Amino acid sequence: MAHTPERPVAGSAGVVGDDKVDADWRQLASCRSCHPGLFFPAGTTGAAVPEIAAAKAVCMQCPVRWQCLGFALRTGQAYGIWGGTTEDERLSLRRLARRRRMAWALPA
Repeated sequence: MAHTPERPVAGSAGVVGDDKVDADWRQLASCRSCHPGLFFPAGTTGAAVPEIAAAKAVCMQCPVRWQCLGFALRTGQAYGIWGGTTEDERLSLRRLARRRRMAWALPA
């Protein structure tokens, strides 16, 4: 099932990195104008693939994509599309970060 925006987002978009955006990123998120189910597809294959692509397309245009992704990584969001990433992509990012931290800790 394809999802489309239900209503436009009200308010200003802000500038990423701006204190206002950092504090209120959820209010500025592009996904606020979409059905929440778009970002929580049932699975990762088959009929879910176009839904995942549609959710990611919304994220790619979002002014607070990086704040969203940071929130998902910090809080361990296990389900859904956050900051343009799937559960598996966030798991890979966490693993990569862990490997990099371990590499820095190793003596030369």
